[in-house]
Amino acid sequence: MISNQVTEVISKRRSIRKYKAEPVTEEQLSTILECGFLAPSGSNCQNWHVTVVKNPDYIARLSKSFAEMMQKNGNLPERMKERFSAPNFSVSFGAPVVLFISADGPRDNACFLAENMVLTAHSIGLGTCYLGGIIAYLETEEGKAFVDELNLPQGCRLLFGITVGVPDEEPEAKPRDYTKVNFI
Repeated sequence: MISNQVTEVISKRRSIRKYKAEPVTEEQLSTILECGFLAPSGSNCQNWHVTVVKNPDYIARLSKSFAEMMQKNGNLPERMKERFSAPNFSVSFGAPVVLFISADGPRDNACFLAENMVLTAHSIGLGTCYLGGIIAYLETEEGKAFVDELNLPQGCRLLFGITVGVPDEEPEAKPRDYTKVNFI
């Protein structure tokens, strides 16, 4: 692979599930958001929306409610039951910021925005992790109140979350299957 700043950031970014108790600065956050908004967008529709959650009370309440619901699931593997019953369980893995991504229409543009943001975060020394499982909960009757608090624009559907914080781990890369390509 050709080595440069971009390929280095892409190849070294990992999903972070453990964060230091340090804040994300306004400059870091605005850089992440601005680079997200620079993502490509089909027909320049920019149908994405980002809701920045820095409120620790919101994250704690969401974590508690989500964990309670997950503990009722009789089909969960034992390791997952332990995770959700841990007294310090957090949907944000301890990150001080969660970015909730929503879109009015197709999600592909929002995915471009999100990938720009996670790569930018890594490039400035922060860690991220995509949150998908929480979305199914937020679509339930119990989760609706949390979505209402996000005050999404009319017509926007919540797609996923992204944690942002100072990493407190350096996970190894997971194996990749480079055979998933064909040339014509």
